[in-house]
Amino acid sequence: MAMLPNFKEISELIKKGLTIEAQEKFMELREGAVKLQEENLSLREQVRELESQLAIRGKVVWAEPYYWLEEDGKRDGPYCQKCYDCDIKLIRLQRGIRGVWNCRACNSGFTDGEFKR
Repeated sequence: MAMLPNFKEISELIKKGLTIEAQEKFMELREGAVKLQEENLSLREQVRELESQLAIRGKVVWAEPYYWLEEDGKRDGPYCQKCYDCDIKLIRLQRGIRGVWNCRACNSGFTDGEFKR
């Protein structure tokens, strides 16, 4: 972002009678403030997302061939290994027949100990 005009610069323009130029500098200042607010909101959202990922990461447990969320001794899941490893997304797997699990997000398939050919 370019340097924003400062108070001294604007007051000098007003003293010189250059009110239109001073108004333009005020507009630059206002536009800069809006951009900074938007950037601040975006950064706050990124921080919230990262905090959420960090909180979840402490609860994710690997039990081959997939992930589980474990909290207070209870397991929730299973979740797709590929989606979590690549995108840090917990996508619940859908149970197929005889130990087959499928991810509807990335179309990966997993088999567990119940799998029989």
